[in-house]
Amino acid sequence: MNTEIETLYHDGIRESYTRIRHKSGMTVCVMPKETAVTYASLGVLCGAVDNCFTVNGERMTVPDGTAHFLEHKLFAAGEDEADAIARFAELGANADAYTTPDMTAYLFSAAENERAALEILLDFVFRPYFTEENVERERAIIAQEIRMYDDAPSQRGYYNAVESLYHTHPIRVNVGGTEESIRDITPDVLYTFYRAFYHPVNMVLTVAGNLSPDDVLAVCDACIPHDLPPFVTERMFEKEPDTVFRREYSDTAQMSSPVLYFGVKDTELSSDWTARETHAAAVDILNDILFCKSSPLYTDLYDRGLINGKFGFEYELAATYAYVLITAETDEPETVAKEIRQHLSERVRLHDITDEQFERCRRVMYASAVTAFESAEDMMSECLDAAIDGGEMFSALDIMMAVTKDDLFRVLDRLYTPERYAVSILYPERI
Repeated sequence: MNTEIETLYHDGIRESYTRIRHKSGMTVCVMPKETAVTYASLGVLCGAVDNCFTVNGERMTVPDGTAHFLEHKLFAAGEDEADAIARFAELGANADAYTTPDMTAYLFSAAENERAALEILLDFVFRPYFTEENVERERAIIAQEIRMYDDAPSQRGYYNAVESLYHTHPIRVNVGGTEESIRDITPDVLYTFYRAFYHPVNMVLTVAGNLSPDDVLAVCDACIPHDLPPFVTERMFEKEPDTVFRREYSDTAQMSSPVLYFGVKDTELSSDWTARETHAAAVDILNDILFCKSSPLYTDLYDRGLINGKFGFEYELAATYAYVLITAETDEPETVAKEIRQHLSERVRLHDITDEQFERCRRVMYASAVTAFESAEDMMSECLDAAIDGGEMFSALDIMMAVTKDDLFRVLDRLYTPERYAVSILYPERI
């Protein structure tokens, strides 16, 4: 495979970047900007949901939390080497990493020695080093992290809500796994998972700041392995029913006020990025109209003292799962849930979205998306999120502006139906 280079430009925001199809198979995006700090991220299309997959047709399973455990352990070094964090620090660079349900990402920021920092990033990710001793040491650290998150009410409330929506999909699984599941993670498990997913074809590198495309390409040529076997891994997921797992659920935690989690399961899924992005844009615009602080629902609930300012909503969409989650801190969670149901029923029945509401929300969201390009860090992040999902960030802007009011009505009718709702409430523990 030969390296292919193209420059992408967006007339509307007058921004451009270079996209490289590297000979290794990796997608590399470079956004040169005169900025005080350069940012880079290396994303891998695997995450907490990838506990079952095939390699060359052979089915494999790994314990819950393996992707997150691997993220931690990749920073380790050989016996006579400093670990990656220390190597970055010697250059004056900061390094970090994170695992989501669908992606693992490794990042650095540097005000100097940017090229050397990029070399370290690619070097440590492509040179795993796992031993019984360093895995056992990391197990204790991750177990402590799991206990800390288990005690956090927001984590408990979130996973209670997602578990209510999904029957079998591993989105139900905590990103870090459990203390029990990580006991089964060994060096062999980590190497198996690494070899399955950590292939240049399954990765995206994004760089924004004081590095040119030529600089980045030279580092990639020197540091990315070129002699790897073909990428033959396929992600596997059981068929998920359209229904929710449970309609109502309640739990307790150490907190001062009850919190309502109103979940809506979206079953309109697609393997095509453009279709997903179009759907996501329509849902995001519709949700802003339905639930923002100037919406009739919010105003009514707030004026009646049913909610305080801690009211929010989010939409998560991937190729294999999607959901809306509305959260509210309220002393009357059951009443607020009932009001949300009634409000949605009325909006579905009346289709009362005006042209003015639609245009205002769409343009506000577009303006918010455009502001990301003012920051090298945000631009890097937006580019990674789109590319790892099989898309392109400039196209996402155009898709947003192509959404119509009819798209919103379609979402309103198909998504907001009572059989898709799951209400989860977190109450304060009684002392």
